[in-house]
Amino acid sequence: MRSQKKTEQQCADGRLEANAHPYSVDGEVGRFSFTTYRLESEEGQTFYNSASELFTPLQGKEWYKTRGFKELAFIYGSVEGSYRRTGAWINRVRHQPAATPARTVQDQTEAEGEKIAAAIEEQAAKVLQGHNFTAQAVPCDETARYGPAERPLANEAQVAEAIERCARGEAKLALAIAANPVGYEEAEATIQVSIDDVGVKRQKERREKAEGSEITPGAATEAEDRSAQGAGQPKYVHNTIAHVEQAGRSYVLNGSSVVHVLRLLIAFLLHNKLTHLGLIFFVDGQRTLHAALLKSFSYFRGVQLILDWFHLEEKGGQQLSLALAGKEKRNQALEETLKLLWLGWVEHAIHYLREIDPSWIKNKEALEKMIGYLERHRGYIPAYAVRKELGLCNSSNRGEKSNDLVVSKRQKHNGMSWSKSGSVALASLTGVARNGEDKRWFKTGKIAFKLAA
Repeated sequence: MRSQKKTEQQCADGRLEANAHPYSVDGEVGRFSFTTYRLESEEGQTFYNSASELFTPLQGKEWYKTRGFKELAFIYGSVEGSYRRTGAWINRVRHQPAATPARTVQDQTEAEGEKIAAAIEEQAAKVLQGHNFTAQAVPCDETARYGPAERPLANEAQVAEAIERCARGEAKLALAIAANPVGYEEAEATIQVSIDDVGVKRQKERREKAEGSEITPGAATEAEDRSAQGAGQPKYVHNTIAHVEQAGRSYVLNGSSVVHVLRLLIAFLLHNKLTHLGLIFFVDGQRTLHAALLKSFSYFRGVQLILDWFHLEEKGGQQLSLALAGKEKRNQALEETLKLLWLGWVEHAIHYLREIDPSWIKNKEALEKMIGYLERHRGYIPAYAVRKELGLCNSSNRGEKSNDLVVSKRQKHNGMSWSKSGSVALASLTGVARNGEDKRWFKTGKIAFKLAA
């Protein structure tokens, strides 16, 4: 009551002054500005300023963006199409030609994506700390173990029936299939993770405006570009995408590297109380990824890596094309090898490749590479045929689809090139949209970080 009387007295004694800079708003209905006011004493002391106390404070030439504008410009605009098209579209919808330039749309989009990435990073850090993990996602208690004491496996009778169907009544064949060491998980008690990198063209150091470009290609000469490559600047910007799925619910994580995303993944599992479940990673043949997974989850029991079937099929085709003379011989050898691998007969496939007629071979080294590849990955090659019969996943196509939705669909068009920060920021914003978290984010500035149907 006393405070209210004091404020009333200040109003009576003070003077109302218009602020020098108008308050600027980018809204769903249009881009507009209006005057704000401050209440001052005769000595110039500010009692109240509507620009900061009634409205959200702005910095410099910043525009306040309404929730409707963010949904219109970012989710229905930048996530789906180029910044140039988005700028033209929202200005047409609002009947304000050239009100919000394409470059402003780009800057606003990237700033929003960076805020999202920072919020997820902050949330992950809090989760890890709250569960007694280090900032690098390692338990502070070195004896701590996560995951089920025994890996949850599918019903034995159902597995036996599936093997019988694949063997088509041949007892020896059934025994050979059953000998594959990779077990068959109980899907409802297992988390499936597909993780992969996707690269987009890196923006050159020097650039100039060119009509029709998303982020305009650089003005550097070819010689300068080759020099930059030689100096160690990579040609592509990489995002790592992880698709997490359990019992029909899913979530997409993205980041600038495998290590970064695995750290987010561990925090995500802890936050969703999923660390008691089995864990399967569907991977390609990248050794560094395998090493990173096994290291990051060394304290998780029941972790299984499964080699993506389509990658295995592609790898076999590539290596046998190099190794064998002639398309017909290659196709015959590939068909037989894949037939054996589909049943999980890695040893049989290796034996078959070693016994190939020497007259067929044009490159012995390429053939040995294929054999070595199978030997290294035999622990990750299941009986794919049985998994299919059981309704279990055989590939990382969900992760690859996530790559397409979060990065490739938007960032891999002719003429587009990206800075590292710009690519990751747009992927972060797209990820929020794909996870159905955009409305919550625009309203509260927070991420649920939860599996959703």
